[in-house]
Amino acid sequence: MSKFSKNAGVFLSLLKGAKQTQAYRIDQVDRKKHKDPLLSGFFGIDKIQELLADKPTATGIRIYYGLDIDGDGKRDKKFLIVATDAEGNDIIPSAQKNLEKDGEPAKDILGTETYCPYDCPKANPLNSDN
Repeated sequence: MSKFSKNAGVFLSLLKGAKQTQAYRIDQVDRKKHKDPLLSGFFGIDKIQELLADKPTATGIRIYYGLDIDGDGKRDKKFLIVATDAEGNDIIPSAQKNLEKDGEPAKDILGTETYCPYDCPKANPLNSDN
């Protein structure tokens, strides 16, 4: 079976998930010296469905890390989501257009402006040590 099937992924126990997110927080604060490391991003289900709606060959999504390049001098981390096919290829029809200039956003790449620790849910084992 392809590793890019609609059934790809593994469910984790809460303990394992909490240990992984805690290790990330410790790494970011201690080793990388980030005061408020980016912990997560929120994507609405309607936008995710809109991303996938016109891509019948989609079998899943891929999450990319990005850096904000708005010119404010801050290197703000970002998450981007794209649809992928059964071979693991990103489905981005807008890639056929010229990348030299920015235009109207195609519904190929989904970003968010809702990030934790800024817009966090109440403390839970995945986002805090409480």
